[in-house]
Amino acid sequence: MKTLIFLLSFLFVIASANAALPPQFSECLRENSGTVMTVTDLKAISLLSRVTYCQNQVGIVGKTETMDLLRSPNIQVGISLSKTTYSQLDLIDLASSGSYVLYVDSGRLTRDNLIALAQANVQLVVMTATSGLSKPDLLAMAAAKPFILNVNSPVSRVDLRDYVTAGVQVVIRASQSGLSRADIIDVAQVNSEMVTIMP
Repeated sequence: MKTLIFLLSFLFVIASANAALPPQFSECLRENSGTVMTVTDLKAISLLSRVTYCQNQVGIVGKTETMDLLRSPNIQVGISLSKTTYSQLDLIDLASSGSYVLYVDSGRLTRDNLIALAQANVQLVVMTATSGLSKPDLLAMAAAKPFILNVNSPVSRVDLRDYVTAGVQVVIRASQSGLSRADIIDVAQVNSEMVTIMP
């Protein structure tokens, strides 16, 4: 099963601002790797170099194995909500073993579920195209704990300004956002530290 993407050493993110994105942010949005390594392999490699593990398919690495990876200090984990079958309780259990990035690319969890996960130290990356969350949902989440909004569908300039003002870290996919250059500049002027532009 193609369940792993792993990268050793340095990870590169094209960004226009100083806001620090988690290292697994872009890598876990890529296609699945054909390389399959065991948890034992990953842990052994992590003794020498940083490893990024992206769980973006249901496969041989289950909840128990993922919890084991989360306990390893040199392994950074990203989990896709839409491409795995974890329940909200499973995700809370995972958080008890270590912090990870959850890609909210499905409407499977409610706003309150996501707030509970954020408060359990899960880093949320919300996809505008597939999360199913409304503007009031996003603002309520931001009031509870900051998260990253990946703008990969048309979103209004006014809404993005409101999100940045509320403390949301916004990553604008310029080719998918439907925003003009003037719109993007206007959003960035609210707080350039919280805005990242990607092609």
